[in-house]
Amino acid sequence: MPHTELMVGNKAVAYGAKLARVQVISAYPITPQTTIVQYLAEFIANGEMKAHFIEVESELSAMVAVQGASFAGARVFTATSGPGLFFMHHPMMEGADLPVVMGVVHRSNKSMQPDHTDLMAQRDNGWIQLYCENNQEALDTALMSYKIAEDPRLSTPTVFGIDGYILSYTAEPVEVPDQEMVDEWLPPLKAPWAPDIHLPVQEWKKRQGRMYGSQKAWLEHDTKFRSSLGVIREVNAGFEKTFGRSYGNGLIEEHNCEGADAVITAMGTIASTARVVVDDLRSEGKNVGLIKLKCYRPFPVDEIRGLAKKYHAIGVIDRNISLGGGGNVLNETRSAIYDIAERPKVLGFHTGMSGDEVTPQMIRRIAEKTLKSVSEPVPTAVEWVGGA
Repeated sequence: MPHTELMVGNKAVAYGAKLARVQVISAYPITPQTTIVQYLAEFIANGEMKAHFIEVESELSAMVAVQGASFAGARVFTATSGPGLFFMHHPMMEGADLPVVMGVVHRSNKSMQPDHTDLMAQRDNGWIQLYCENNQEALDTALMSYKIAEDPRLSTPTVFGIDGYILSYTAEPVEVPDQEMVDEWLPPLKAPWAPDIHLPVQEWKKRQGRMYGSQKAWLEHDTKFRSSLGVIREVNAGFEKTFGRSYGNGLIEEHNCEGADAVITAMGTIASTARVVVDDLRSEGKNVGLIKLKCYRPFPVDEIRGLAKKYHAIGVIDRNISLGGGGNVLNETRSAIYDIAERPKVLGFHTGMSGDEVTPQMIRRIAEKTLKSVSEPVPTAVEWVGGA
């Protein structure tokens, strides 16, 4: 039977891997991710989980190990944070057609505290990216990640992120699904790509229809990757039908947006604070709503274009930065709506970088400025909030 347990975010992630009946795990310890694999090691040692745990000397080796196991047909899991994720970049690029699932506990490269720059630095390597608001969503997203990654139409690696410390070491009530229900919803992995050891890897890839060696391969890969948006929607709907929980349409979630003139967009734990602020503002008669962005890669262009036709202004909160280029979500949003005839104003806000606290007062300032821009000019299109 499902049961509710008080657990930190890292344990919720570990429970997700356990419930998914992962067969091979490899990871290297790095704060604030370390306890995820500690929990998994305990599950294995206690006989609660039947899996192989491969100990390695680095994050690069951990990624290569799980990719090799995935290549052989196993369901796999790894986890890391910040600098460890950067170390994985090369094999992540190469393994972009294997259904590896990874949990990332966000950690800035300028501090031990969280922002989203670590995972967004991997935005171009062909991994689906999902972001979690709370510990319940972390467990649920771990399960959904396998359903998405292993879909035979995709076979695409998937990574989900939780904010370090804010979630990783903070306890919340989490409903743990029944194992039999999970087994029915997420059956054992069928791996039709079983390798032929007598063929060179390149020839094997060609015979499998896997992408290799030409511009056409990039086109096919991009087309398949973009198609994952539909699969994510399907998986989210199926998860709700089975377990009674969903996260918008799996890509975005609208909160208190009915009749809004303007909306703010947020990701991860900032969305929780923004919910409270938006509800307060609506009670004051201020017509502003919240869009929670769950899926960043592939970017949900159609959903964002749909929003652009409904609202007069969008305030984008970026807990990240592309140095010299600005906020990643801001840039994606502007690009998505560029050719809409009557597009809304789009404002950008950087906040929460390197784990700086994001208060309700800061979110209120962002929301009120966005709403104000509907009727009059505002001083700057991009603003850094907090961090003084």
